[in-house]
Amino acid sequence: MNSRETVVAALQFKNPDRMPVDMWIHRATQLKYGQALNVLLEKHPLDIVRLFGPTDRNFYPEMSDVGDIRDAWGSTWRILRQGINGEVKIPAIPDISMVPAYRPPVEWLEKEWEKHNGLVEQKIVEGRKKNRFILGGYIEIFQRMQFIRGTENLLYDLAGDPESTIILRDKVTDYFKQYLRYWLEKDVDAIYFSDDFGTQRSLLISPKMWREVFKPAYQELMGIVRGSGKFIFYHTCGHVLDLYPEFINLGIDAINSQIHCMGLENIAEKFSGRITFWGEMDRQNLLPFGAPDEIYRAAALMKEKLFVNGGGLIGHSVAGVDVPLENIEAILTCWNR
Repeated sequence: MNSRETVVAALQFKNPDRMPVDMWIHRATQLKYGQALNVLLEKHPLDIVRLFGPTDRNFYPEMSDVGDIRDAWGSTWRILRQGINGEVKIPAIPDISMVPAYRPPVEWLEKEWEKHNGLVEQKIVEGRKKNRFILGGYIEIFQRMQFIRGTENLLYDLAGDPESTIILRDKVTDYFKQYLRYWLEKDVDAIYFSDDFGTQRSLLISPKMWREVFKPAYQELMGIVRGSGKFIFYHTCGHVLDLYPEFINLGIDAINSQIHCMGLENIAEKFSGRITFWGEMDRQNLLPFGAPDEIYRAAALMKEKLFVNGGGLIGHSVAGVDVPLENIEAILTCWNR
């Protein structure tokens, strides 16, 4: 099987001939290790190409350059370390009363795609030549609402002014409906969604609030993606165990979450065989502070617990700037030992 076939087989529980391997590499990590990291990736190529495109935050290097920058949505970000995403310091909407008049940057979306469409096409062609599984886009509802309002403000809004919050949610959702028109025309295998709903120990909001406010937006957008015949990949950080049944109900094909925050045994007992786990290995402790042998053992245990009925696991990890180069090589090799 080539890379694409291997990933699809894992998603569909059809017995891939090896474990598909994927890794996210922070820009700061690339800056730190340079050519040495490139050599590792040439020696141990990834099976998934993750493409960001026009209007996606990670498409623009300046969004992780040290300093302050105002984005097209009207919010000002502060970046303190080169290559690491910053945070919003001045939200686009400082007062909830301004929500009805707020307009997402749809015109910018159109102009950016017209400007950069050729580059996206080129990257897709390169991925297809290598028979990679291609993941495109960056849809974020909860996160984008936080960037527009500020996290603390938005959490107050959800509790104190849910009507205005729904208006903002619908504006963001309508924007991403327009956004999807571009990606769904492309020869990509899956669309990427990302929203962090967990803290280290619990959810940021209740499951009831999640179902009432955010699930309808996901249903609408993911329904469009499913109708196009593409897979749905979803990332969410933190302790999100209580939302796993909802993710399965939505028909998400692959989920990337911090399994070790919630407990591997706990996750496996409840959800193995019901959704594909797109990693991830423990990035908080194991990857920066562990040894390669520990990484090999962790991968073996994850395969034992999560790869069931002929699939359900993609070997994924995050190469943060704090991960030693020898551990990055272990990440790239541990899944198929």
